[in-house]
Amino acid sequence: MNRRHVSGVAIILLLASVSLAQTQQRESLRGLSGVYVYIHPLGKDVEAGGLATSQIEKAVQAQLRDAGITLQDEPQPADGSANLVVTIDTVKTQGVYLYEVEVVLLQEVHLARRQVPDPFPSETWGTKVIGLTTANRMDLILEPLKSTVAGFIADYSAVNAKPRAPN
Repeated sequence: MNRRHVSGVAIILLLASVSLAQTQQRESLRGLSGVYVYIHPLGKDVEAGGLATSQIEKAVQAQLRDAGITLQDEPQPADGSANLVVTIDTVKTQGVYLYEVEVVLLQEVHLARRQVPDPFPSETWGTKVIGLTTANRMDLILEPLKSTVAGFIADYSAVNAKPRAPN
């Protein structure tokens, strides 16, 4: 085989593995009746720039509620103690802030190869976005946050039927 064929096969295999991983992430959401939302406390720099942990929590919860996803007051064992975890990290470099917005779903899982009855938490769905902002424009982080939560909502909705409106 020549180099072009090898490169072409490698690209096809890479795309197939990415597609499979996305499908598996989405499938891990099937049957969830709702999620508990946990927001990691924001750093002092972010809060000084005008973005509060409570603001992030309200924005995420409103977006999920608007999509019809039930918000739980605490993780529910019947749903694998599903936690939708939002983490926003920043690093200051040369006068700007590099930020990472990460949204992951943690659920209790069992290993297929082991017969241990006790589950353990594992990330079954996740995505992240990286960007730049300045100290006085931390509010710009809200847009990529909304985008990552929208990705969760899209995958959740793809595998869970919408509740029917009463007649």
